[in-house]
This record gives sequence, structure tokens and C-alpha cells, in this order.
Amino acid sequence: MAELLIKNSSVGFVKAIIFDKDGTLSNSEQHLLELAKTRVDFAVNKFKKLKINNFKIFLLRKLLNYIYGLKNQALSANACLAIASKEQNIISTATIFTLFGIDWSKSLSISQSIFDEVDIFHSNNLDNIQRKRTLISGAFDLLVTLKNNGVSIALMTNDTQAGIEEFIYSNKLEGLFDYLWSAENKPSKPNPQAVIELCKRMKINPSECALISDADTDLKMAKKADVPIIIGFTGGWKNPPSLTEKQFIIEKLNELNIQINT
Repeated sequence: MAELLIKNSSVGFVKAIIFDKDGTLSNSEQHLLELAKTRVDFAVNKFKKLKINNFKIFLLRKLLNYIYGLKNQALSANACLAIASKEQNIISTATIFTLFGIDWSKSLSISQSIFDEVDIFHSNNLDNIQRKRTLISGAFDLLVTLKNNGVSIALMTNDTQAGIEEFIYSNKLEGLFDYLWSAENKPSKPNPQAVIELCKRMKINPSECALISDADTDLKMAKKADVPIIIGFTGGWKNPPSLTEKQFIIEKLNELNIQINT
């Protein structure tokens, strides 16, 4: 087992580390900010076609901004867009639509169609550089160090499998992750059983892992799965997330290191 160090102080021994993706390894705030704005704009345009009055349109935009975490041209790291899966965000959006007198079935259908239209819009957008989710400083060096020293690396995210593969390919991370757990794996996070099932695939116990994330939901999940080393990361956002479930906290990934005892 490898000795895990935070700021050169030992915090325990691990066989594997489970990483969140967005906001932990990936600079995702700008991408998610653009995604939130586009979804709000598409929703507003959709409702305008339904002949909704201007006050309700104003209220719709305000409510969607609130649930997505949009404020002052920044995105909250604690809001649903930053943390929840696409499916959960579709449900959150549909719930807002019901407040305007639309039945649940139609609200869900409208929400799904908006998300699909936004995905097509972004896929046709040639400005890939702005949308690309680059690595957070220190992420590549940390992953390589872990890999070279025999520590298993797992990626657990609420992104899709296709989103994970795009992230790995665009950042030249092929071969670094030993295990992947996407929103399509069941159960998905933040169900503690997701951690337990992932550990079974790694052929280790949760007690032999550490988990690092920028979301309290992930940290609480790890705690319930009996992961002993739970690390909150705050360096991936302009406005750092408020984390209450962490055991340890770091602002930069280079604060994390390992030592192999021989």
C-alpha cells in the first residue's frame, strides 16, 4: 500500500484513489456556465412560443438561473448543474415548468427536448477550444505519479460514458485510469453502493481507498461507504464550494502526494 500525504503529512495508506471529474480533475466551470446559459435561453424561447406573458418569462428565467446556480456570470459549485447528472437536471427543469401550470408529462417532454436541442447546438458549435474541459493544474502529474507507483486510479462521475471518453481523449489521459464509473453505471453516485460496487470491480475494500471531490454529495457518499480518507477539493471554481463533509481539504492538487515505503 502507498502512504498518502497532504502537504507532506501522512493521512493514511491506500491501494486506490477515486477521483471525481468536473471541478476536481477538469476545469469545467466555463463549459458548464455556457451550458446553463444556453439551456435557459432555449427554455425561454420555447415558452415564448407558448404565448406565456412577459412577467412569467422573467420569472422562468429567474427560477432556472437559481436552480442551475447562475449568478453574476458565475456558476455555483453547489448547485445541481455542477453536481447532478443530466437526467437529474432534466427532472429539476421539468419541475420548474410545472410551476407554470404545465402537467408533469408535458413538462418532462419539453425539458428533454430542450436538453436535446442544446446538445445538438453545442455539437455543431465550432468553438471547441472554449468548450474544451482542460485539466486542472497538477492533475496530470498527480495521475502519472500514482500510476507509476502502483496505486489504482478510478474516475467516478455523473457524466456519461461518452463524456468521459471525450475528456480522456482530449486531455491525452489514455491508459491512466484503471476503472471508470459513469452516470450510466448503476447505481450512480451519490449512492454509497456505487462506491462499494466500484471497489468490488477493483478487487479491494472501500477501507483501502481514498476519495477526492469538490462536492459534498460525493464526500458524504464516501463516508457512508466507509472510505477512510475523504478529501475535499476547492481549487476548481472561481467561487470555491462550501464543503462540510470532508475529512481533509486541499486547494491545489500538488498538495497531494504519495510515498512508497520499502
